[in-house]
Amino acid sequence: MRIKRVDPPAALPGGVVRVQLEGLEDPRGLRVEIGEAEAECVGASPTALTVRVPYETSKEGIRVYAGEQQARARFRVGQLIAGELHSVANPVVDAEGMIYCTYSGTRGEKVPFSVYAVDGEGEKQPFLADITNATSLVIGPDQQLYISSRHTGVVYRSTFDKQVEKYAEGLGIATGLAFDSKGNLFVGDRGGYIHRVTPGREAAVFCELEPSVSAYHLAVDSEDVLYVSGPTLSSQDSIYRIGPSGRPQVFFRGFGRPQGLTFDHAGNLQVVASYKGKKGIYTFKNGEPRLTVAAPMLVGLAYNADKSVLYAVDSANLYRFEM
Repeated sequence: MRIKRVDPPAALPGGVVRVQLEGLEDPRGLRVEIGEAEAECVGASPTALTVRVPYETSKEGIRVYAGEQQARARFRVGQLIAGELHSVANPVVDAEGMIYCTYSGTRGEKVPFSVYAVDGEGEKQPFLADITNATSLVIGPDQQLYISSRHTGVVYRSTFDKQVEKYAEGLGIATGLAFDSKGNLFVGDRGGYIHRVTPGREAAVFCELEPSVSAYHLAVDSEDVLYVSGPTLSSQDSIYRIGPSGRPQVFFRGFGRPQGLTFDHAGNLQVVASYKGKKGIYTFKNGEPRLTVAAPMLVGLAYNADKSVLYAVDSANLYRFEM
């Protein structure tokens, strides 16, 4: 028996992967281990297994045992590093490697702290308070932290020594944030608008889109093209591509609940979503999405400065994945 392939070859705890086998005589009574923990086998045949990555594993590698037969393969697993968060969009990582995540709260809820700072080892410290429903985070070209509030329609700006001011307001249900190379800040108003705020803080509607039931998620590529996701009530949601003219085009349609967006080291667009029944991080190559990291339903992702570490968040937890 041997493992021909694990698809995808990487996962976060709770993700589901497919293990393709050759030479398995009888799938009954087999055992699968990922790292040092036994994994749940949710489906089995003589040629393939469907396996859920255990939450308690802390090591890589996958092993299959069937009677006297055994097989192993390389398999990469991300690690849970912090919990008790409430993220609804991407985390961000500063130049020193600190990760910033929100505790967003329910609609109108005033929570003790709105933003937390987490170091690379998972040590979590309160960072900002008094921003109701902190939603999206981005670090601007001035190396300050920008935070949207879907409750007040305000984007706040904070230095890393916690000096906070209002940067722009009157932005509707302000959710996703992204800067272009000229210092323009794009703000997704989930009611159906993308606003552009110039470096002089002048705000105007950049384009209109289908409203989202939760949030818009934004990312800008190296050519200042804006990409937007926003879950709707449809099971076939779109990723939009918007050039400098402000005319939206459908880049891809077919995801279930696409949320956080970013770009990998090669400039490929990545999105957390569900597609054809599989959840995790999808990477676009040649216009088509490929599941590259299996995971439970995530809301956001972000790289460190040199893109050697990927961080991902679900609604409560922060995960670390070495690239």
